[in-house]
Order: sequence, then structure tokens, then C-alpha cells
Amino acid sequence: MALSAGGAMIIFGLGLFMYAAWSALQYRDMLKLTQQEFASVPLLVKIEVLLAAVSCMWGSLQVSGDFKPVSSLKFQRGLDANTLRVDFMSLNHRGQIMPLAAPPMKQS
Repeated sequence: MALSAGGAMIIFGLGLFMYAAWSALQYRDMLKLTQQEFASVPLLVKIEVLLAAVSCMWGSLQVSGDFKPVSSLKFQRGLDANTLRVDFMSLNHRGQIMPLAAPPMKQS
């Protein structure tokens, strides 16, 4: 099976993620050797992560295929037409011991 352009972009993005992680680890090791404080990763590593994320997203959109339209007019019934589920009804609950004709509360 041949690799599509989207699949190649996904593999490229994953490889770039791994390279960015390796670069960040190398940078941390270099800071430990020079006994400097770690503030943040270099700008180049941030750019590599951004490019890797974009290439993975673009590749996954290419591999997934065409989007299909979502039409709510296909279902003419209302949204609450499917909410009556007799299997989930529970008529044995603790509210049945309460009197139906409760006396009104005194207002003071």
C-alpha cells in the first residue's frame, strides 16, 4: 500500500515532535553542564513543535477524507421525540410514600 501525502505529513510531524523533544533534552543537558538556570526552551524548539502540530493536523485532515454536511432537516421529528424511554422509567421511588394532599404550610 502506497503512502499518501497526508500519511507522509503525519509521519513528518511525529518525527519533528521527536526531534523537538530531543533538542529540548539536549538543551537541558547543556544548561546542567554550564550550571545555568533553566528558564524556558529555545525559540527554535517552540517553532519545531508548532510546525509538527500543524503538519500532523493537516495530514490527519487529508487522511480522513471528505467532510460530509450535517443537515438537521433530515430528521423532521423534534429533538425531544426520542426522550421517552419506558425501559428507564422507575415508578418505585421514595416519593410515593408522601401524601398526595399535603396540608398547606403555616405562614407566620
